[in-house]
Amino acid sequence: MRTEFQGHRVVCSAFIEKSQKVLIFMDPKFKVWRVPGGRPEHGEKLEYTLIREMEEETGVKFESPEFVGWGQDQQFKVDDRLETSRLLMFFHVQLGHNHELKLDPAEAEDHKWVTIDELKNIENKEGALSDFFQRHPNFDIAK
Repeated sequence: MRTEFQGHRVVCSAFIEKSQKVLIFMDPKFKVWRVPGGRPEHGEKLEYTLIREMEEETGVKFESPEFVGWGQDQQFKVDDRLETSRLLMFFHVQLGHNHELKLDPAEAEDHKWVTIDELKNIENKEGALSDFFQRHPNFDIAK
């Protein structure tokens, strides 16, 4: 079943780094591994979208997100049996040692910390992440 859509839906997502690993969620709606993120509200700047979404999904208010690239995909939403076309804007943020995550169970039915190489090799990840890694094959959080 294919739904009608016009253009890509924009999503802001983040590689949240802690000890050289990034946080990934198992998305309960799409049944894929993804990094946290969400869509902008009308008129909202992408950096503010990212900060707001990270706070909603992790309980942490991040500052100074760094834009690292984009990926696109078409995803099938399992619950509603709908297909969506998306453009994901990826950012990098660091989790401080004094921050504790409070994950939203509606956004993450499971989570884990993985290296970028481990994430690249996960087969069941959102398509935009795969597209991002194809566009940026040398991406790494270590600088």
